[in-house]
Amino acid sequence: MHKIMVILYKEWLEIRQQRMLIISMVLPPLIFALLPLVVVYGVAHTGSSGNLNLPRANNLSQLGHMSPAEVAQALVGMQLSVLFLLLPSIITSIVASYSVVGEKTSRTLEPLLATPTRTWELLVGKSLAALIPGVGVTWLSGLIFIIGMALLTSSQRVFFAIVSPGWLILFLVWSPLIGLISIAVMIAISSRVNDPRTAQQLSVWIIVPFFAVFFGQAAGIQVLGPVFTLIVAVILAALALLAVWVMTQIFQRETILTRWK
Repeated sequence: MHKIMVILYKEWLEIRQQRMLIISMVLPPLIFALLPLVVVYGVAHTGSSGNLNLPRANNLSQLGHMSPAEVAQALVGMQLSVLFLLLPSIITSIVASYSVVGEKTSRTLEPLLATPTRTWELLVGKSLAALIPGVGVTWLSGLIFIIGMALLTSSQRVFFAIVSPGWLILFLVWSPLIGLISIAVMIAISSRVNDPRTAQQLSVWIIVPFFAVFFGQAAGIQVLGPVFTLIVAVILAALALLAVWVMTQIFQRETILTRWK
């Protein structure tokens, strides 16, 4: 445990020295938290709800007793709330892509791999260094989103339609699982490439499957109810275990040392 904490502390020290990395970790959460608030506020106060093209609102039973203005605000908020599905993957991928490749370019990887630290301790330390800030900023931005929605929505019915039990499961349970999957994939990729930009470009493909949920919610095809989100959470947990296992198989410290240039 001591070695894991040492690696975790070392990783965070290196992150603090990378200004662009810090900016990349701060800007997306701010945008994801504030953009929905601005749009929802605009829908409620500009009188533009009648001009919005809001798909399949009649299929959402929880909106049946709302006024047209409330329905417009609720649907826009529900669609934009799914953006938080992408945030843990984006943040953790940014940090994890630097985790191995950044040490290659700064020539600190060889001494680290030559230490008596076990491979699993090294991977746990690096994973936590990306997972904790990734999930932390996601939850912090989500808290801002929730408080903002409580203040800006036109009624409690609108607020509870947006901050629904299904969305809370997505926000609290999906976030660390998606973050862990992204980290495992990115560490595996980083151990095979020599350029952080290449690792980050490959990381884009991690979030592609989650766009299906985003567009399904936006089109009214799939509503994020508790049953659906719990089923997906179980699937994500299984995928996270698989991704971690694959990471441990691909991350071969001897191979990295001999192939590093």
